[in-house]
Amino acid sequence: MGLISLAYVSVSHHPMSDDELLRILEVARPFNQSHSITGMLLYRDDFFIQVLEGESSVVLPLYEKIKTDPRHHHILEVYRTPIQTRTFAQWSMGFNRVDDAALSAIPGFTPYLENKPEPTFFTSQPSRATQLLEAFKDHVYF
Repeated sequence: MGLISLAYVSVSHHPMSDDELLRILEVARPFNQSHSITGMLLYRDDFFIQVLEGESSVVLPLYEKIKTDPRHHHILEVYRTPIQTRTFAQWSMGFNRVDDAALSAIPGFTPYLENKPEPTFFTSQPSRATQLLEAFKDHVYF
């Protein structure tokens, strides 16, 4: 079926602790590795943005499962596109907790810094999601 890249945004039901985020990664990373899925997960102020890369026959069912996870809501797909090469090939699931200092270094993210992130900030212009995710691909938190 071919490789795809799928990005989505969502809002957590409560502020996530480092331990809660680590538990997500402890489940996601082995699953993704065994299913040849790569990607990145960013978290800021109850807000998630994630990209998944892999065969569409694996990524699409995983995304459907993610949408049923009770830890988050307001799940919006930002983009779904065929790809030739992976952007996050080195990560079964890279992760970063995004802070103001990191964001201030990215040109064009002033609106993101002013208020708590809104999912429509990314769905209205998917290139913002790509830019943000790629900015953190070499800076993994845990």
